[in-house]
Amino acid sequence: MKVVKKRGSIESYQPTKIRKSLEKATIDAGYSVEEKKNILDKVYSNINKKLEEKKEVKSDTIRVCLLTELDKCEPYIAKSWRSFENKYKSR
Repeated sequence: MKVVKKRGSIESYQPTKIRKSLEKATIDAGYSVEEKKNILDKVYSNINKKLEEKKEVKSDTIRVCLLTELDKCEPYIAKSWRSFENKYKSR
């Protein structure tokens, strides 16, 4: 699968990027990765299931899927993710 980035570049889908992003948001929310391992595994698995049949996906679509899953399972981690984006990604 290919991922279309915001600025139009295309790269191969790298599920490890999703895992690392989830872990970073978890730590930023004040949890250890081990504390939230089950939730992270569930979110990661659900995202991969949603994306597995696609040939191409926009990075924004991946982001929305991640935040939707986090909102259902662990809203505080989703809030941490959004705070990070607001602080660093909007520049």
